[in-house]
Amino acid sequence: MALQEGFGRGSSESSLPEALARFARVETPVHAAGALRSLIWAAMVVDLAMMSLAMTAGYLAWPGHNPWQAVLAIVFLWGTSLAARGAYDPRRIGVGSDEFKNIVTSTVVIFTLLASLAYAFNLTVGRQFLIATFLAGLVLLPLGRRILRSWVFSRRRAGAYLQKTLVVGDGPNRDDLVERLSHDRRAGFEVVSTLAGPRSDASDLDQWLDQVESTIRDRGVDAVAVTQTPTVNAEVIRRLSWRLEGPSVDLLVAPTLGDITGPRLAVRPAAGLPLLHLEEPRLAGPQAIIKRGFDLTLSVLLLVVLSPVLLLTAVAIAVTSRGPIFFVQQRVGKAGKVYRLVKFRSMVDGAEHAHEEVLGIGRATADEYAKDPRITPLGHFLRRWSLDELPQLFNVIRGQMSLVGPRPMLVTELPLLGDSDHRRHITMPGMTGLWQVAGRKEVPWDERMQMDLRYVENWSLAMDLVIMVKTVKAVATGRGAH
Repeated sequence: MALQEGFGRGSSESSLPEALARFARVETPVHAAGALRSLIWAAMVVDLAMMSLAMTAGYLAWPGHNPWQAVLAIVFLWGTSLAARGAYDPRRIGVGSDEFKNIVTSTVVIFTLLASLAYAFNLTVGRQFLIATFLAGLVLLPLGRRILRSWVFSRRRAGAYLQKTLVVGDGPNRDDLVERLSHDRRAGFEVVSTLAGPRSDASDLDQWLDQVESTIRDRGVDAVAVTQTPTVNAEVIRRLSWRLEGPSVDLLVAPTLGDITGPRLAVRPAAGLPLLHLEEPRLAGPQAIIKRGFDLTLSVLLLVVLSPVLLLTAVAIAVTSRGPIFFVQQRVGKAGKVYRLVKFRSMVDGAEHAHEEVLGIGRATADEYAKDPRITPLGHFLRRWSLDELPQLFNVIRGQMSLVGPRPMLVTELPLLGDSDHRRHITMPGMTGLWQVAGRKEVPWDERMQMDLRYVENWSLAMDLVIMVKTVKAVATGRGAH
């Protein structure tokens, strides 16, 4: 080996500088490598199946033709585009919204390229096939990955496809990271050991790194997660990364930025340093215009499609109980402004006057919501299927609400908010949101506030789309609907 020869033909790995030692190592497979590789094959099979269904739709749109050469070319280019966007990186499969974003982006890019080529060469034959395949692919590929993700989640909860993880750090930061990684196995991590950071004495760093390597070998560690501690500096991270290169162990560094993630973070090189640039929340300017346009368009469409349901519900309320069809209540909107929220009435007339007596302010349990005596028999049905929320589409059209956002708060609940909780009001409240798809009334109050703040700090249009898809599932299962 040339590197070894430079230090003497008989040199052993231990005689090489640490930064080069990885080149002399014989890599041994880590615990999760084989399992994660099987995820790649699973994703490829699912994608190929969805591509086949999409092209079947293309055939149906262009009957009497058999463009098998075009089919082979599309499959090759489509698959290449997906791979180039990281769709088959096992660390991204079943994790976050980027997986779906990469699939949609790859599909748009490849079909835009094909359409451009067809235009450039004046090819008019087979347009029906191409358009139908593209539209079907935009729906089917994300659907296939959603099905795959459900299967991956079930396997991870059973203990499969998990990376054995060593958490490095001290104090509350370490404990918080351990709790987060252990709380939900869907992220793909299993904490098997923890280790304190190195001591401030630089001479002990080599001994500490040896201890990390020993723990990795003894516990079959696949990933090392490092939290912020006073003694973990740039030099420690660099030296640790060199040690982890040989055995191909993932190195994860947890920044102390709370719930700020994804869309607001970007690496910005400055003075030779990779600085994390933290942008302002994306709920103003052009992004707000895009969100408003999306809300307005979809709300009008939903009102047209669901108008028979709205009419039947109104008639049913009028027939089964005394009182008005609609329930109008003051809620807190954007910038703390109060507006009138409209719902179908699901309780006896005048029920709002007994709210504090029955449920108190803000802290009622899910069981208390479920046993609320003010709810009418029809009201239970309306709440089970969230039909009582449909009139809020008019609030969305009027610009008082959004389809997705923090849930509108009662005026009487304002005193319960801490100073930072008021940031949930920098955007319009939504008909659905993060804690609605996580269990609605079953989610404790403090977690609701955390989820609302997480939404505000990290908003993206992709997040809205994901929440809306999950809302359909939440309504279908009825979890937390009281």
